[in-house]
Amino acid sequence: MTSARVAARPPSRSAALHKRLDHLALRWQARLESDSADRIVPWVTALVLFLVLGALALGRARSLEAGTDLAAYLQGTWLINHGDPPFVSLTGDHLLAEQAGFVFYPLAWLTRVVPAVPALLLTQAAALSVATVPLWHFARRVARLRGGAALTVLIAYALYPALHNINQADVHLATLALPLLLAAALFGLTDRWRPYAVCVVLVVLCRADYALVVAGLGGLLALEGRRRAGALSAAFGVGWALLALFVVQPYYARGAFVHESAFAAYGSSPLGVVGGMATHPFTVLGDLTAEGNFAILVLLLAPVLFLPVLAPRYLLPVLPLQALYLIANSSAARDPRVEQNVAITAFVFLATTMALSRIGTRTIDRVRVDRRVLGALLLAATVFFVRDSATSPYRAPWQLGGRDATDEARLEAVDRVEAGDAVRASPALLPLLAERPELFPLDAGSHPHVRRASADDVDVVILDEEAATEWDDDDLRSFHDGMVALGFRRVFTSEGIQVYRRG
Repeated sequence: MTSARVAARPPSRSAALHKRLDHLALRWQARLESDSADRIVPWVTALVLFLVLGALALGRARSLEAGTDLAAYLQGTWLINHGDPPFVSLTGDHLLAEQAGFVFYPLAWLTRVVPAVPALLLTQAAALSVATVPLWHFARRVARLRGGAALTVLIAYALYPALHNINQADVHLATLALPLLLAAALFGLTDRWRPYAVCVVLVVLCRADYALVVAGLGGLLALEGRRRAGALSAAFGVGWALLALFVVQPYYARGAFVHESAFAAYGSSPLGVVGGMATHPFTVLGDLTAEGNFAILVLLLAPVLFLPVLAPRYLLPVLPLQALYLIANSSAARDPRVEQNVAITAFVFLATTMALSRIGTRTIDRVRVDRRVLGALLLAATVFFVRDSATSPYRAPWQLGGRDATDEARLEAVDRVEAGDAVRASPALLPLLAERPELFPLDAGSHPHVRRASADDVDVVILDEEAATEWDDDDLRSFHDGMVALGFRRVFTSEGIQVYRRG
């Protein structure tokens, strides 16, 4: 009788809750395995991510936190739409000189019907967001992951710190190539060659050095048994890289080697740099393993639990280009740039997806990944988002879009500038002044006696004291006295914003 009573005892609350959660998980898993989920889930994820990234980017621009990069593209769009070549005075170069990003022209034409700042920022946010679509289909069709694992990869991508850091760093044409790189890998590994060819061509039009990634993608295809397509891709990538390096970029850079400062330690020409690297391999190794580069690699791999190292084949296409970036970062003339993380982001998630496929359990038609692994991946993605992302809660992203008294003073200062004035201004003011042929950055990092040369060939100089972090009150007085001595008069001062006009 006692045993009968024990057998009839109802299950505990924890056991009942566990059973209910398992039942709910099975129901959602079944829904994610449906054909409708393959059509809906990636696009819904892309839409939600676009709304978040777009709002954050526009908020940063409205708070006047954008800088020289956005201003350069704004000036380039203004010049193109006025029938002039995009020779940007902010950088002193043609916009096509550094990376031959021809895709910028249709983007500039878009600003004829849409305000330039929203057009550029939202296009970038859309490119970063829509990358979830090819990533989902890669996880489902190539890696054969189940719906839950594929969704985990998308969530990890949405939380990826490098993604948010790129979105919060003005505008870069490289971001437009991110979904194209993912789509090219998907189409190439599923034998859809026409859309693959379109993606490859658009990738190199976004940025010339991505031709090296295309060549590496050809190597991946060859390793996967698609030798002919791989050889054609590699030949196209190498050919485009050489054409851009020896013909296109020198044409727009007045014959100069545009990357000379980044690789000055090795040579002053493309062939010289190659020779210098070949004859100084230990210097190359030292530059690659510099402490700053190690921190970059940790930022890229730690949020995905270092899973890409379990599928190194899918990292190979981007490694040569990333190595060049890391070597260039060691140059005293160049700091790391967030857009350098765009291409490797695509392949980090391709390799992560394939790593999950390899450590999972293969069923009849799918690969099941242990929930504990997926939970650890989500935890790592969340922790490093909070730690390293530009939109971490610790950085109060909800305050983006607000303006303080200094911002209002900046806007009032811009109103004092006429349309035809040649202007030199601090970085926060440059996007507001970009629609003019002559605009120059004011470097407030040097001593004000040196910066008196900032008055050369301009009508207006605008100083934002927040940018002059190394100056004290004596330096500010010295700068003012120097501007007056050069024939300028101060026509506006408020909240640390000073406007000087010639004459």
